[in-house]
Amino acid sequence: MTKRIIALLLSIICVALCFVGCHDKNIDGEVIQGAEIKMYLSDMVYDLDPALCLDNDAAMQVCGLLYDTLFSLDSDGKVQKSIVDSYEIKKDEQRQEYTMLITLKDDNCWSDGTYVSAEDVIYSWKRILDQDFNSTAACLLYDIKNAKEAKQGDCSIDDVGIYAVDELVIQVTFVGDIDYDNFILNLTSVALAPLREDVVKKLADWSKKPATTVCSGPFMLRRVHYGLNSEGREDLSMAELILERNPYYRRAKDAKYIDTSVTPFRLIVDFSKTAEEQLDMFNNGEIFYVGNIALSKRAEYADKAKVTDLLSTHTYFLNENADIETKDGKTAKLFANKDVRLALSAAIDRNAIAEKVVFARAASALVPYGVFEAGNRKELFRDKGGDIISTSKDMSKAQSYLASAGITPSDYTFKISVRADNEVHVAVAETVCESWKELGFNVSVETVKPIVNPDPYLGEDAKDIYDDEINSRYYNNNYEVIAVDMQSYSPDAFSTLAPFAKLYSGQSIFKEMNEETHEWTYTLRGHKTGYDSETYNALIAKVDAASDKNERASLLHDAEKALLEDMPVIPVVFNQNAYLISADLSRVKSSYYGFRVFTSAKLKNYLDYIVTEAPETVEEPSA
Repeated sequence: MTKRIIALLLSIICVALCFVGCHDKNIDGEVIQGAEIKMYLSDMVYDLDPALCLDNDAAMQVCGLLYDTLFSLDSDGKVQKSIVDSYEIKKDEQRQEYTMLITLKDDNCWSDGTYVSAEDVIYSWKRILDQDFNSTAACLLYDIKNAKEAKQGDCSIDDVGIYAVDELVIQVTFVGDIDYDNFILNLTSVALAPLREDVVKKLADWSKKPATTVCSGPFMLRRVHYGLNSEGREDLSMAELILERNPYYRRAKDAKYIDTSVTPFRLIVDFSKTAEEQLDMFNNGEIFYVGNIALSKRAEYADKAKVTDLLSTHTYFLNENADIETKDGKTAKLFANKDVRLALSAAIDRNAIAEKVVFARAASALVPYGVFEAGNRKELFRDKGGDIISTSKDMSKAQSYLASAGITPSDYTFKISVRADNEVHVAVAETVCESWKELGFNVSVETVKPIVNPDPYLGEDAKDIYDDEINSRYYNNNYEVIAVDMQSYSPDAFSTLAPFAKLYSGQSIFKEMNEETHEWTYTLRGHKTGYDSETYNALIAKVDAASDKNERASLLHDAEKALLEDMPVIPVVFNQNAYLISADLSRVKSSYYGFRVFTSAKLKNYLDYIVTEAPETVEEPSA
């Protein structure tokens, strides 16, 4: 018996040693923890808050790797459990109470080893539903009891029907017998990913530096440098992004050995090279993935790249409250005029823009390809809804709209604001600008750069922390016309269309004190653009109340048509993601939302590409 026990122990030790060996290799005294994959993942991203990443496709590419969601969508659009272990729907018809118990897996950990808890999920959702927080993703949660009322300031955030039963179990109480499959579909959105209250509340810029960012996804932010030297001057030779394996991903924090849930050790993005140089490096075998092909090279790579539709429409937001400069030195609310908005849309040659962008489709409506029809992933909303707006330029129609509005275009001057470091956005804006100049408007393209963050960072002056100025203008409604990658928060058209209705806008409540009575007044804000249509508001409310899937889908099509008859925003192209992947890089998967999943990626002969200099050590965030 003793010999058998000894033999068993020896076997266990051998297996354990083999297990450890699968992860680490010891070469010349240096422990190699896995592949370090050089790539060009996306453009620079300056804020990695998952609740604020959905107006920029580049941010989505990164945030999708850093944050885990309750459920996920595979490349075919099938819902998969992610951090959820199980869920149970309970219906009490007599009391008219409808609940869902969601149990999280017990091996979900943050990158600092803390368990992902039910409270993390609840905090993230309540943050979005808080009346002081701007988020058009709020409508994803409006099936929850008192969620809409809390967002509108009609009840306390504590009255929202989400509670932690224990550390890993969430009880969700609904407004009625809802479409539970659709609610689960909403929970695939990265906007609803769990967040740590102790981290988010500690520092306003928590999502901009490795030391204050904790991640629940397969990777964590190891290093980010935007090209600012110690003297505060631009030096792009230093610019880089390094994502590193989250050692606690899918691993109980008290486990003895690191498991195999994440294969690569690092993803390394060198921003010091231009997009063209990145392509040369890819062709020379120096990098293994290109997630953003240089605009000047797209035609050349049109047949070589892998292309997927993004649930995203490149869209121009027109601020109806903006004071547009007039010829006589005064201002006017130019974009509050429906006919002006329709004229600007009619003047755009979407076909020509799509051809220039290469990896895009001319936008024939607002809701992009990939969105489901009536919850059916095999039928698309766009195919069913067809074309609503023309993809060709029609200057005579545009001029007719202006005549109806009584507008002389040469009397008005305004700007199109775009991200300076996004060459595609700039190229599109320049094309649109020429069309609007042809109409007679005095219009220019304003390329907006990120600005150095002026606030102290952990008690010291900020170093290499940038604020995304375009994001700031977008969320604070400080623009005339602004270019936005308008992403669908879920494959349900409601998530795209509902925020244009006042009760579903998700905007923070405007608070103002009456100077005479010294009392506060609270005003519900409408859509970011200032659009507020009683007809459209009623239509979206009708969609929300519909219980039949097909009736609801039909109403959503009616809503899209009604919205584009008013044109508060102008769809330009349906975005696509085109990428190049080396034959040496395998097992890379895709999310239905259009970002790559590198969790199980394998690089052939990875020991040949190990980076000798490790990135600087960062502090773990403290509670």
